[in-house]
Amino acid sequence: MSSQTSSPSSTPRQIVWADLDKSKYYFWGCTVFLGIRLCVYPTNLIKTRLQVQRGTSVYRGSFDAFIKVFKSEGILGFYRGFPIFALGVLFGQVYITTYEYAKHRCNHLNVVMQGLLPGAVASIAGQTLSVPADVITQRLQILGMVRQKDNMTSSKYGAPVTAKPPDQSLLGICRKIMVKDGLSGFYRGYLVSLMSNVPTSGIWWATYNCLLSHSGRYVASDSQGHHKMPVQAVSGVMSGVISAVATNPLDIIRTRIQVGGSRSVVYVTRKLWAEDGMGLFVKGLSARALSMSTSSFLIILGYETVKRLSLRQGASSGGGASSAVQYN
Repeated sequence: MSSQTSSPSSTPRQIVWADLDKSKYYFWGCTVFLGIRLCVYPTNLIKTRLQVQRGTSVYRGSFDAFIKVFKSEGILGFYRGFPIFALGVLFGQVYITTYEYAKHRCNHLNVVMQGLLPGAVASIAGQTLSVPADVITQRLQILGMVRQKDNMTSSKYGAPVTAKPPDQSLLGICRKIMVKDGLSGFYRGYLVSLMSNVPTSGIWWATYNCLLSHSGRYVASDSQGHHKMPVQAVSGVMSGVISAVATNPLDIIRTRIQVGGSRSVVYVTRKLWAEDGMGLFVKGLSARALSMSTSSFLIILGYETVKRLSLRQGASSGGGASSAVQYN
């Protein structure tokens, strides 16, 4: 009897929604994830600029983009549009709450579906709130890129750069979107955003759950019976890279539609194919993989730390078998 009861406790388990003190969770969640977004924003900005440019008209690659942004815009150039992006902390709480609840409801399914379905549902909820912020952020992110291109053109022909266009501000961009497309302009690319981010989210969580499931067979749990933090961090990085590679073309199409031009997925896809051919599959991939692996590493460290800080009394040791994620 004793050997039968001690065996499950040696298997690492994930901290689940029922284990958490919700007030602590939301406080620590907002604080930690604001810091994480501050860290990953520069790579996100570089990724957006690389995906939007045609060929290599401004940047020759990720490293070249980092150097040029730093030289022409300084450190603050890497944070163009960040205040709007920071609102994602609130949207992120909606996303993760939806994910945890859906995961609880899917606890009877196998390990892949425990990540795939909740990840997809959470993405739909999160995207409904975050797409308007994404549209504005991406417009702000490429402003410096436009100026660099203008500087390159003016220096080529010996013409100085003069006054800044009137719409290169947050209010100006919002006004331009309203005049051109109305409120629907803030949801430019909403459906294609779902097409990109829903599978990305589902693949990420499914991969993460699978990696934790397999690692649990070889790596012992920590003192509280949970997966060790280094195992979770490595699993997060690998999940970020795998999901980035799997969905990169969809992310490029989403970005192109959101920053302007046609709203037709077919038209944009054909145009991208004409411009880049097979390069479409790797356009901005290194920056995206770097962005997603970095953000995944930081997000998982932050997320699992927040969950540990938010544990209800007795949840770390008690209720282990009943609240543990069941890997089938």
